[in-house]
Amino acid sequence: MVFLCYLLSMTSLSWACTSFIISGSATPTGRPMMFKHRDTGELNNRIAHFQGPKYSFIGLVNSPKLDGEVWAGMNEAGLCIMNTASYNLREDSLDCPMDREGEMMYHVLGNCANLSEFEAWLDTYPQPWGVEANFGLIDAQGGAAYYEMNNHRWIKYDVNQEPSGYRVVTNFSFAGRYEEYAGYERYLTASAIMKEAFSATDPMTAVEAIDMFSRQYRHELMGLYYTSNNAPQYVVDQDFIPRRLTSAVVVFDGVAQQQDPRHTLMWTVLGYPACAVAIPLVLHPDYLPPYMLARDPHAIAGQGLHSEMCDLAMAIKQQWVFPLHISNGNRYIALQNILCDQPHVPSLLSCVHSVEKSIVAAFEPLYAAWCRGEIADKEFYQQYQRLVSLWMEDYKETFANYIP
Repeated sequence: MVFLCYLLSMTSLSWACTSFIISGSATPTGRPMMFKHRDTGELNNRIAHFQGPKYSFIGLVNSPKLDGEVWAGMNEAGLCIMNTASYNLREDSLDCPMDREGEMMYHVLGNCANLSEFEAWLDTYPQPWGVEANFGLIDAQGGAAYYEMNNHRWIKYDVNQEPSGYRVVTNFSFAGRYEEYAGYERYLTASAIMKEAFSATDPMTAVEAIDMFSRQYRHELMGLYYTSNNAPQYVVDQDFIPRRLTSAVVVFDGVAQQQDPRHTLMWTVLGYPACAVAIPLVLHPDYLPPYMLARDPHAIAGQGLHSEMCDLAMAIKQQWVFPLHISNGNRYIALQNILCDQPHVPSLLSCVHSVEKSIVAAFEPLYAAWCRGEIADKEFYQQYQRLVSLWMEDYKETFANYIP
């Protein structure tokens, strides 16, 4: 029995995430940025649109789940929310349902417009909350904060008050027990990357953030940093930010104060980051990329709830990133396939960069013109819809050597 409890404990620790928030006061545009790299036991992820009591919203969901949970999302008021699991903050031994973070975020997005409303909403949400997590939120009024929460209390860390202008969070809470810090190795790596990003001349974009954090095979504690110049054939999948259990990456590009909340973006990678590309999502149910949604909008179970993008990325990952399917093979990353170009066959990351370069080149001018009011909403959405289909065609063509 003791061994079983230990095994379950070690398994739960693998459901992890890496995140950061950058205050709008620390960016040239005044727009905050929030990043979530998701590690979880449910690798089939998709995007879904919901209508809440007050606000409509889109969110990252587990594909088998129809509704009631969101694991990162944004609503029409410009509120964005995500979380990372914590393993050192619980103070009780109540026999109550836990892991309700997705349920809480679903309700928050449907009911709250900003951080102040979120804090007031917590006063009405029935306790025990069934959570042990760090929640990150940004809003359209300049709010940017982390909330460390357990069943009965929360502690706020206002990112706008951070001297550095940002905050990095993995799977421990700073107010929790130090001896139970989880994800500390990834915290060291993410903190080092963020420090370098802030010392650079040009500000980090959402797509660059995904590349820098979710596609680097770097281990700050061990002094390891693999590139195309030094990548071995295989490395052990241990405490890099990208992991076998990585299911998605989301970066929220918020809006500055006084800007239209509709201009909030949710850049989303569905699947293992080296096998999928970042797609900019806007909150309009009629123009969401179909390959990011459930394949069958009327499905209530099975493959129909999977997204095409995630299915493709998972197939590539299984064959080219973790190709050893015997013994402990799934613990070894085929790193050269990810980082090293071969004659006539570009690496996975070369394919990613090629497609994302095209996405940014096409989307950014269109988006900027929309934000400046130079084109009407209808024209923006129509052109966006046209680009959405081209991006999937480009992805399939570029990854043709890898798609089974």
